[in-house]
Amino acid sequence: MNSSTLQDELTCAVCLQVYQDPVALPCQHSFCLKCIEEVWTQTAGLGKFECPQCRRKFNPRPRLERNFILCNIVEKYNCSQPPADVVCDNCDENPNPAVKTCLKCEISLCSLHLKPHLQNKIFSGHTLIEPVADLTGRQCPDHKEVLKFYCKDDTECVCVSCAIIGKHKSHTLLSLDDAQSAIKTQINELKGKLSKSFSEWRRKLEEDEESTLKLIDEEELRVVSQIRSCSETLNKRVEQITSIDGESQRLVQRDPLSFIQNSKQLLSRMTETRRVTGPDVPVFTLNLSNISQHIQKRLNESEKYHSDILGIIGKRSLSLDPKTANYNLVLSDNLKSVTWGTWQQPYPSHPERFKDHPQVLCFQSFSSGFHFWDVETDGNNWGLGIVSESVERKGEMSEFGNNKTSWCLNFYVDSLSAAHNSQFTSLPLIPNCKIRVWLDFEAGTLSFYQVTDSLRHVHTFQTTFTQPVFPAFYCRNKSLKLLN
Repeated sequence: MNSSTLQDELTCAVCLQVYQDPVALPCQHSFCLKCIEEVWTQTAGLGKFECPQCRRKFNPRPRLERNFILCNIVEKYNCSQPPADVVCDNCDENPNPAVKTCLKCEISLCSLHLKPHLQNKIFSGHTLIEPVADLTGRQCPDHKEVLKFYCKDDTECVCVSCAIIGKHKSHTLLSLDDAQSAIKTQINELKGKLSKSFSEWRRKLEEDEESTLKLIDEEELRVVSQIRSCSETLNKRVEQITSIDGESQRLVQRDPLSFIQNSKQLLSRMTETRRVTGPDVPVFTLNLSNISQHIQKRLNESEKYHSDILGIIGKRSLSLDPKTANYNLVLSDNLKSVTWGTWQQPYPSHPERFKDHPQVLCFQSFSSGFHFWDVETDGNNWGLGIVSESVERKGEMSEFGNNKTSWCLNFYVDSLSAAHNSQFTSLPLIPNCKIRVWLDFEAGTLSFYQVTDSLRHVHTFQTTFTQPVFPAFYCRNKSLKLLN
């Protein structure tokens, strides 16, 4: 995608500028936060809240969810744009173009005024970068200091004050160089996993082609064998009739007496031949139903491989699995929300359904890679996390957090805890909000974050996953909603 096309994709339909703090509406269209609020302020008196792009109406006013993916793309796009003409801050008259910007001094320097930074030891600790007109994007919004560290817990860059006295002081911090190296290593690992998965996919496709062609060959042999068997039977009948006819012709040519004396025997043989039922001639067509079933089975397997590959890069659209939902849970039509219901639902019986606790799983499972999903919480009795595929479906030990095969964040009235194998860790209370669940299968980590304007780490489980795991939800009051 070229630069102009990308800019079009990143343009707000209201202000026609590149997005500033983009937010998404329920219809999936995005706008600058300021733009959509101004539009709705103008129409608030009329009680109208609609999308300026598709005109879909909302009642009541929907929550404006920050579009984090779009935020990251816009940030990368802004960083990739060539800088405006940056001039030297030390030139008094007729400033010369800057050749470097010093992050320590927070000034830009031309080639002449740059020499002290290159020659004097006093400047040896200063970081020089390509000329930048505006350094605010490289500064901490809280302390206005240059960003020098990467917080691994909250996945964001921080300044020295954040690391010493700020909210990141107890977090795991990396230098920007180490963080860059770690990201490069992660990218190389991702490429390796993708290459391995695509190689496996190609091998499966070759096997599918070979096995399908083999089934067609076998079906061909079956039909040809039927044709040959039927042909042989018919040929024997023709030979018998031809033999009787030849013998009768010979007797007729001798004399009438001989023909009459032998006619009884000939008639008997002819009658016997007619009594023998001829073969039922089948409709000689290929039976492709088995082949169709075989291909469908292989296609289902290929969908799993496709899903696994998407899972490696963390891209997975989740949906709730109705066959696992407890009878008191009501699922939305799009299978994104679950609500507690007083009356039991008329769900059919199924061995995967949770019998004794209001729990439900997603269709999708993870057996490799790293993944995250956001959940909007509501009510005072809910839980969310992951479970292994062998989790119990009934009994006391089937409750999430009470067994070895589930890892869960539980909220109950005025307490928050992390639960696994009946071990509960009390956590600082947070209000109902958006929770991000982050899974790194190979690393054996499951982390929870509170999502506001930034990510706040809540808890991390460290374990070793030995089975595929499913996103899992517990809801005994109000609702939970998947946001991706």
